Amino acid sequence: MAQLTVRVNKLNQRKGPVTNFADKSNVVSVVNTGYTFESQGIIKNNLGTWHSDADGYYYWEEGLEESDAVGNSFSLAAELDLTKMSWAHSFYNIPSIWKDLKTAGRGVIIALIDTGVDTEHFDLKDSINSLSKSFVTSSNLIDDEDGHGTRMAGIIAGKGNNKVLGIAPEASLMVIKGTVYKGGVNINEFVDAINYASSIAEVDVISISYSFTEDNASEYPNLKIAIENSLKAGKVIVAAIGNAHSASPDKPTFPACYNKSYPENGGILAVGAFNSGGAWCDFSNCNDHLRCLAPGDTLLTTQIGNTSFLETGTSIATAFTAACVGLLISYCKLNDKSIKNCVSAIINNCDYIGTGNGFDIQNGYGKINLEKAISQIKSDTV
Repeated sequence: MAQLTVRVNKLNQRKGPVTNFADKSNVVSVVNTGYTFESQGIIKNNLGTWHSDADGYYYWEEGLEESDAVGNSFSLAAELDLTKMSWAHSFYNIPSIWKDLKTAGRGVIIALIDTGVDTEHFDLKDSINSLSKSFVTSSNLIDDEDGHGTRMAGIIAGKGNNKVLGIAPEASLMVIKGTVYKGGVNINEFVDAINYASSIAEVDVISISYSFTEDNASEYPNLKIAIENSLKAGKVIVAAIGNAHSASPDKPTFPACYNKSYPENGGILAVGAFNSGGAWCDFSNCNDHLRCLAPGDTLLTTQIGNTSFLETGTSIATAFTAACVGLLISYCKLNDKSIKNCVSAIINNCDYIGTGNGFDIQNGYGKINLEKAISQIKSDTV
């Protein structure tokens, strides 16, 4: 039988498998990282696979790994808890993806341009990169007064220490405060924030959950210049398509629509939203700049005041997608693979749900299929 090693910080030793992690009635003890045993058998249920040891005690497989793979292991802050995950974790089987990739975003820096972050939130404070910065003239701190930035941050890199586990909890989050309130943006400060993210060589992904209207964007040529410079610097930009669907097609929104419209690709990864039933969200904007749909309806995330929140919108679909790209980039970095195909892997492997020829203005290329994207990245030899 396989020799297994505990790879998370701690893992419960139980008398038998449970169907709900909140049930601690049969916990015998807690074992720490590095504890090893020889698997004597397995039982599967709705939480996954459970391994038993020689004494008949059981351990959840997502906290284990083969002993010969210890060198490639990663550790999360605590035993994984489904109550700290959104429905999107289950939809994409995210814990299994972490296990498969042997990373949950390690070595990746994701720049979040938003309203700042709750710097004291237990699920976020350990994710904040030291180069985080505010470009709001009224505040030189990255603290969040609105809540929008904190909610985006939890989707990306929540640590699960308190209430929320993100999609890439090992990623480093460079919080760039580009506005105080979501409802009112000083475009010059926002442009400065983009330029700063572009200037930091270590930044891999820039997540922008803002949508400026076509009329407004035409007044701000520096916004387009900043985006173009960021793309030239090799940054992956993920941006929200917007939540104001009223016509088909909707007017372009920016920066999401600073890309080549269908059938060409390139530029920004513009993201719309789908719900837990797998259907397009009827608030999600439609036009031929849209690339893909991601989970964007009632996702569990962090909120200011060290709390949690169920958020809806293309904003969180964007944060989710940025985290997914971060997972792919992390895998590439750790396995000496080129990261240049990570965005195309997302686009080319979407599950199309429309009725056209593989693209339509409502769904783009379809819903992100992370497992297929990973398979392509693994097979890339360049």
